[in-house]
Amino acid sequence: EDSMRALQRLKEMAKDHTHKRYPNLPEGAVSAPKYTDKTANGLTKCIIDYIRFSGGYATRINTTGQMRQGKWVKGTTSKGTADIHACLIGVHYSIEVKIGKDRLSEYQKDTQRKVESAGGIYMIARNFEGFVDHFSHPNQ
Repeated sequence: EDSMRALQRLKEMAKDHTHKRYPNLPEGAVSAPKYTDKTANGLTKCIIDYIRFSGGYATRINTTGQMRQGKWVKGTTSKGTADIHACLIGVHYSIEVKIGKDRLSEYQKDTQRKVESAGGIYMIARNFEGFVDHFSHPNQ
């Protein structure tokens, strides 16, 4: 139920954001996007939108390579880089999205140590409610 409350709050934030960007839209014309935290992609979208609607900067980091002209080209991102990089009120956040029993790799643990020793916050997000809770109270 708490997760549903957090997702409902995110929908309200999305509507408010749209109203601010397009103030002449009639009230009923604004529908909130569908949000879910049951998949890695869904949870990533929830987190990025939440941070952006809170006045911060957030972007998804694609660490995999890609196909170019029929050949696989390895990605240039460092191994262990978190899924989301964000900044809010001068604080850097590296956020690793983990669904189910997925655990941090040794590369990710190393990245966590580096981010934290540089003064940033490293978070593991397993669901949206837990993320919002930790994001609102990072030192608990």
